[in-house]
Amino acid sequence: MSPGRAILRLLGRRAPKVEGTLSVPGLSAPVTVRRDRHGIPHVHAHSDDDAFLALGFCHGQDRSFQLETLLRVAHGTLAELVGEDALPVDRIARRIGFARAARAQLAAFGPRERSALEAYAAGVNAGRAGRRPHELVLLRRDPTPWAAADALGALGLVSFGLAGNWDMELGRLRVLERDGAEALRAVDPAYPSWLAVTAPPGAPAGTAADRLADDIASLASVVGGGGSNNWALAGARTASGRPLVANDPHLSPTLPAFWYLVHLSTPEWSVAGASAVGAPGVAVGHNDAVGWGVTNSGADVVDLYLEQDAVFSLDGDRPADVRVLEERIAVRGGAEVVERVVVTPRGPVVSSAQDGSPAVSMRATYLEEIPLAGVLDAPRARSWADLRDRFADWPGAPLNLVGADADGAIGWKVVGTVPRRAGGSGLLPQPASAPEWDGRIPFAELPGTDDPTAGFVATANNKPVADGEGPWIGADWMDGYRVQRISEALAGRDDWDVESVRALQRDVRSLAWRDMREAVLAAPRGDPEVGRALDLLEGWDGEMTADSVPAGVFALFVSELARRAAAAKAPRSVEWALGRGASPLIPWTYVALRQTGHLARLLRERPDGWFAGGWDVEIAAALRAAMSRSAGRAWGVVRPLTLRHPLGGRRPFDRVFNLGPIPYGGDSNTVSQASNPPLDPTGDPQYAATLRVVWDVGDWDSSRVSLAGGQSGNPFSAHYSDLFEHWRRGDAVPLPYSEDAVAAATVATLRLHPA
Repeated sequence: MSPGRAILRLLGRRAPKVEGTLSVPGLSAPVTVRRDRHGIPHVHAHSDDDAFLALGFCHGQDRSFQLETLLRVAHGTLAELVGEDALPVDRIARRIGFARAARAQLAAFGPRERSALEAYAAGVNAGRAGRRPHELVLLRRDPTPWAAADALGALGLVSFGLAGNWDMELGRLRVLERDGAEALRAVDPAYPSWLAVTAPPGAPAGTAADRLADDIASLASVVGGGGSNNWALAGARTASGRPLVANDPHLSPTLPAFWYLVHLSTPEWSVAGASAVGAPGVAVGHNDAVGWGVTNSGADVVDLYLEQDAVFSLDGDRPADVRVLEERIAVRGGAEVVERVVVTPRGPVVSSAQDGSPAVSMRATYLEEIPLAGVLDAPRARSWADLRDRFADWPGAPLNLVGADADGAIGWKVVGTVPRRAGGSGLLPQPASAPEWDGRIPFAELPGTDDPTAGFVATANNKPVADGEGPWIGADWMDGYRVQRISEALAGRDDWDVESVRALQRDVRSLAWRDMREAVLAAPRGDPEVGRALDLLEGWDGEMTADSVPAGVFALFVSELARRAAAAKAPRSVEWALGRGASPLIPWTYVALRQTGHLARLLRERPDGWFAGGWDVEIAAALRAAMSRSAGRAWGVVRPLTLRHPLGGRRPFDRVFNLGPIPYGGDSNTVSQASNPPLDPTGDPQYAATLRVVWDVGDWDSSRVSLAGGQSGNPFSAHYSDLFEHWRRGDAVPLPYSEDAVAAATVATLRLHPA
């Protein structure tokens, strides 16, 4: 008997109720939940709070274990569920204080925001009531009740994953300590000046850095991170004359997906799109007037500080403005652990002081008391300008918000809280005596543009504006190849429609190959394997398709030459220079995604002093190694993709909970992103476009969506993987919006009544 059949026979399908009637505590009036054939709920409620309660109810029905994981990671109680292996996650979560920050933020909110969060939590609890998911049955645990602050804890976790500058700071510090300032200047991948932007279209840390990286890496492995593409086209560039908005967030390829498709409506507003599980509202969506999408802006909102170890002696004298908290962590199958947490005026100490090394504290905007707006207010927006301004108080990691409205306006704006630094750049850990942040950069000063003459806006985690324009908001951007490819394509035609935009989302053309082609093909052909590699690449069109052999050779060549270049200048810290993480749980960091542009510039300039035998010798050696490793196989065979569930890491559960492996194209720099680091070019991609949407502004029923997996987190539900094949093939499905379209698509109706 297969593992799936055995679990199914033992535990049953555990399907949610989607037809008939249910009594739900907390509702003020009846709510109707109509589901289409893909399990997407279309909710009609009579108030905002009832709509958010119903969203929480649907999340609770379909994503119970995902919600359990989010809550436990934020609270630092994962070890209570799965044992001591999760203790590092709990320790760092307690130190950072996601749950502490969430409670303080909730207390500072106004009654409307608190009411929405309370309603969502009540819905989550009602949706999970009486039916444990398979994972919790296997772990012999009941669901943990949600509270209003837990959505803020989940937002903090997501912000932690997106605002990953801390790992850049630690990586730079390692290179600086082990190989010196000259090495850091040589290997740190500064942003290549020839790539596109969006507008216009010190002190040694000793072992502290290593310990902190170990701890934070354990948490980041659970939370994940990511990038994304989004763009908006004005009507002058579309076949219909209506604007189009596209968004394809790139997140860890997990099951279930981070996103949950939904349509919410009240007598005052209606919104459809993708919600983030664990939070109320629709993050990527549209109402009847405006459509929008978001990407990670990459703005730097986290700083690390090196504290004096003596100051934070847990048993000695401390300054009056330093607090010490005792956090008790339950461990399944083991003894309770006490974590003593130190909180400084700068932020929590996230690495304790040991062996004479300084402690490391962290300040992050998303842990501070910031007004909650944006996603909760988006459904009421009546124009692009109105939507943009409703995100003026957004407490999470800064985002690139792109949108278009039915009157034809389009625009882009960086939204979120970005600190104004009184001194320093935040690129390396600072001494505790460094100047404090000087408040936040005013919303009006953050980058953005409205109705550009080019007729489009586009972002892809790239550098937002040219040097010297606007305030300093960071330096750790992704290479600009994706936004360059998108911008060139959008500028090349004026007959875009939904299908052609969807095709661009799946584009795997490598502009990096265009940058490197001349230098690579000039390599000497003395070695037969090098000659065969050059023959393959000379006839290659630069498409990183899954069935392409030269695509695999190129990807492996880039990783090999990047390793050789880093080793030449930073031999004692080469792996950190290439983005190595500090733990097997998170093997690499964002630094790994910024190597290609740096390497392309080196190939163009061929600076002296890097290699004893010169650049040609190293290029040839890298080509030889790439040919050996690819062994004549297509790229999608060399580097397949698997969508992984948290329980899918062990046999036989991998056969029940995971999807794949499948051949998959693209790389870190193609529009259809599938990121691999130089240190692991054939591993499972770290990020992929787990969601794709195209909003046809004004003809909303013609919009299309694609989700990696399905709506349900239940592996025995038809909706666990029914969207997977659509996504894998590059297809998409409608997200009905008009009443006629919703009525025609409905296959099940559930009526919720106040208890």
